[in-house]
Amino acid sequence: MESDGARSARVQEILVDCYKPTEAFVGDLLEKIRGMQKLNTPQKK
Repeated sequence: MESDGARSARVQEILVDCYKPTEAFVGDLLEKIRGMQKLNTPQKK
């Protein structure tokens, strides 16, 4: 699994053309991702 720093760098690369500051957005996004529960993969029948 990637570190938060690596994830942050990737998201900031994607958002490089945005005109608004992205650091706060990326930080908030990573915080929310950390709080999410991992979904189980559906079982095949």
